[in-house]
Amino acid sequence: MSGSAPHASPARDGLPQVVHCVGIRGGGLSALARLLVERGHTVTGSDRMGGNAALAALGIAVSEGHAERLPRGTQLVVRSAAVPETAPEVLAARAADLPVLKYAEALGRLSRAKLAVGVAGTHGKTTTTAALAHVLERSGASPSWIIGGQPLDASPARWGNGPHLALEACEYDRSFLELDCRVALITSVAADHLDCFGDAAGVHAAFASFAARLSSPARLVLGPDVPLDLNWPLAPGVALLRTDELVRVLRCEEGPDGYELELELDERVRGSLQLALLGRHQIDLLRAALAAGLALGQPAERLLEAARGFRGVARRLQDLGEHALAGGRVRLIDDFAHHPDALRAAAAALRGRFPERRLVAVFQPHQVSRTADFLPDFAESLRAFDRVALCDIFVARDAHPERAESLLAALSEQLGERVHRVGPARSADAAVRDLLRPDDVCVVMGAGDVDSLAGRLGAGAAGA
Repeated sequence: MSGSAPHASPARDGLPQVVHCVGIRGGGLSALARLLVERGHTVTGSDRMGGNAALAALGIAVSEGHAERLPRGTQLVVRSAAVPETAPEVLAARAADLPVLKYAEALGRLSRAKLAVGVAGTHGKTTTTAALAHVLERSGASPSWIIGGQPLDASPARWGNGPHLALEACEYDRSFLELDCRVALITSVAADHLDCFGDAAGVHAAFASFAARLSSPARLVLGPDVPLDLNWPLAPGVALLRTDELVRVLRCEEGPDGYELELELDERVRGSLQLALLGRHQIDLLRAALAAGLALGQPAERLLEAARGFRGVARRLQDLGEHALAGGRVRLIDDFAHHPDALRAAAAALRGRFPERRLVAVFQPHQVSRTADFLPDFAESLRAFDRVALCDIFVARDAHPERAESLLAALSEQLGERVHRVGPARSADAAVRDLLRPDDVCVVMGAGDVDSLAGRLGAGAAGA
């Protein structure tokens, strides 16, 4: 790839030594806490659910609930987006004249310590950030990263010795506008978080602002799903690169255990890969990560070799295998899908891999507002499944939670006989088991507390 790659700036994040994280069990903030520990910071935390084994293993003391006093010696408080300014620890920090940062603001500080690569997109940013971290690490670049999910072959955060920092850049609340990146990768742009953006135009404007923050020398990489007719103004010296031009698919064949494909990088380096991934869209996300690696100036040969063995991220069409359920064998799949586009992608992936088997979707809508905004689209996407076990809506950041029941009733009416209401996800196990038949493929989807249901179904089957 021609042209010189962006270079890292001197470290200037300004984060103090002792940091207290409020809402530390959240995916992003727990990853940040891990990274801070690796950097040598002293980290404490609090969460309404208390700590967990992963945080304890890092030596992070976590209190359950939110106290009015901060741990002794605290120099900075970082709060998750779910923690309001009125939380007791935030108020205590303000009273003590201590700085308080949102999680996104803390990421912004870190983005100035290394050459930051911000991976943004309505869909696919977690998997793509994990793939970028994977190929940089396996190619010997010793990168740093923060990922808002759990990679299947790595930690969600790391502070490496190399110059690169891969960051999952979330668009919600325009958080990604806090980042200072030398390379930005956008996987997709679609209407979502309308409680924040208002409409699709607001979403596009936010991503345009993210791209406009890049300053020379920098590179903007667009994924295969980003429209070609974007008219975003970029600063002078910012190169626009497209994944389809940098990483071409020469051959892609799907088998029972994944994909065999041949890729061409940078119009000159070819190689074959076998990947145990589910869904062609995951191949495209890996391609976008490879394109970002090229934008960083990494050798194409090393990147292609490093891509071998990428296994994806937990709860991103994660195949949990066959289990003894319903008097036979049932294939369990766990997925984070909570948007109509992601439901459609999951259905297409499963139909492609298991064409002769009945598909049962266990779906927990995430947010009353999102369910209302996309109700017809949810109905259309869920019709791609043979049966739908519909959980109660996971209420989060909702101004009108009382609308949940009427929205579920409307969605059920549009789905007709294929739908079965199963109540709260945390207690839906028996109702879901009753729906299953031998040889079914059951995919559990959602971004709320449905996250442990697939594992519970599998664990229950183990003793059957």
